[in-house]
Amino acid sequence: MPKESPARPGKTAAVKEKRFLEISGIDRELLHLISRRAELLRREGSWRRSKNMSKVDPQLEKNLRASWEKAGEGLGLDPRLSRQVFGLVNQFALQAGKSSDTGNSYNLAPGREPANARIEGPRSRRLSRMWAIMAASAGQELSLKNVPDSGPVKDFAKALMQAGAPNQWDGSTFELPACEGLQFENAMIFAGDDPVNFYLLLAFALGHMGRSKFTGQPALQMLDLAPLNKMLPKIGARLAAMNPNNPGLPVRLESGGPMDEEIDLPAGVDAEFAGALALAAWSFPGGLTIKSIPAHARPAVADAVSVLNACGIEASLEKSTCTVSDGIPEVPQSPRLSLDVELASALLALPAFSNGSVTVNGDWPESDMGRIVLQDLEAMGIEFTTGLGCITATYVGPRQDAAVTMGVYPGLYPLALALGLKRGTASLEGTVPDVAVELLDRMEADYEITEDRTLILNGGELEWEGSWCSPDVRWTLACALIAYVRPHIGLENHGELTVIWPQFWNFYNTLPTGRMKPRPSKEEPNDVRRRIKVRS
Repeated sequence: MPKESPARPGKTAAVKEKRFLEISGIDRELLHLISRRAELLRREGSWRRSKNMSKVDPQLEKNLRASWEKAGEGLGLDPRLSRQVFGLVNQFALQAGKSSDTGNSYNLAPGREPANARIEGPRSRRLSRMWAIMAASAGQELSLKNVPDSGPVKDFAKALMQAGAPNQWDGSTFELPACEGLQFENAMIFAGDDPVNFYLLLAFALGHMGRSKFTGQPALQMLDLAPLNKMLPKIGARLAAMNPNNPGLPVRLESGGPMDEEIDLPAGVDAEFAGALALAAWSFPGGLTIKSIPAHARPAVADAVSVLNACGIEASLEKSTCTVSDGIPEVPQSPRLSLDVELASALLALPAFSNGSVTVNGDWPESDMGRIVLQDLEAMGIEFTTGLGCITATYVGPRQDAAVTMGVYPGLYPLALALGLKRGTASLEGTVPDVAVELLDRMEADYEITEDRTLILNGGELEWEGSWCSPDVRWTLACALIAYVRPHIGLENHGELTVIWPQFWNFYNTLPTGRMKPRPSKEEPNDVRRRIKVRS
């Protein structure tokens, strides 16, 4: 065999450096193109949402997929991997983006006058859908007032129609006439882009024998359903992915097998599915006992138990165990929707930042989450008074030096962080999410995280440059409050909150009253023409 000639000194290193520069340059171009593509899809989605349509245009996605596959022909790329890449790059338009300096941000710079405002509070998004599917499954009439005007709730109403439960809207009132109950056999149901929709539909389909299919927008196509498949066989069902390139939807459900009357909730199961399963358990033979419920899933399960009890179904939640008896529910015809804790809590917290008072129309929920919010806000110097169907928060000060505890609920951590930054020096209970660290670093905040994952804020000035893409509407609301501490926070996707809560930005931008100024009336044109006689 011929001997290899020794490489010239330095040649190997030079070749490696050249390859690195070529490939890393291509990577940078790819990332810039992906970012540009995601921004275009976000703009399309924001426009569609503003028109009360689903975020994703199914026809556009179909055309893009066909174009992608055609462009990949003859390139020597694995078609299966190519399809997976298409699904992944679509996710960049749906998932939270990192901070960027696009110059097109929404500037948060609230006024400094004490608030003196009143607003119709947002009602619970979860409970609105729980009541709707409970009545639809029982085939009973329902008239639900003050239903949130949000895209996911509207998508859920359409999904119920696909499952055999006709319904209609009268302004903000959801009307569901008596029907024969939900029908899942051989149905293809579109769940939109919210996992809550899919989990509720799936849970109620488990009590029906047969096959059904569920599909949804790209956000649901990337759901990790592996934890569900660990437990579904114990309740006589299994899920099978219909698209091998997506881990989530579309899926086919086979249900109706023998059901255990007691199960342990596997680790990794979404908290919202735990609540959905508890709500549907009355329809299973013998009911169901769910054990090993994690702390972060308790709010969803507690909501389910409250609905079940109101319908005459025996249900309880004790520590990490939920027990639901089987039975025939009697659904109240017009149940009252309580306020959405995760959204409305930002309104009650507002006086701690602006001073003054805010009155929120709606019933504050008597839940563990509701109580911990009031407790933390009272420690911030807020006094609460309740009236007939409303709650008023008034800043009376001074603040107490107490830990902010509401962060033990992940959905309340954004508000907890805002309260901590307002206080200056504070400790926050609860697991610190990566988003909180990202936001604190962006503001150059002085903080530390202890070994037990407690966040300690040390006070000091906050900084801000450029704009940020909020990962969730709860973080958007937190930024709206933090802007009282550090004005001119820039948000790229403030419109996502408008989809869920259309009234908020109008309220926020017209503080301290929160009322839009009436449009100036136009003067009526004088249409009476004078006849002028001309004498010759």
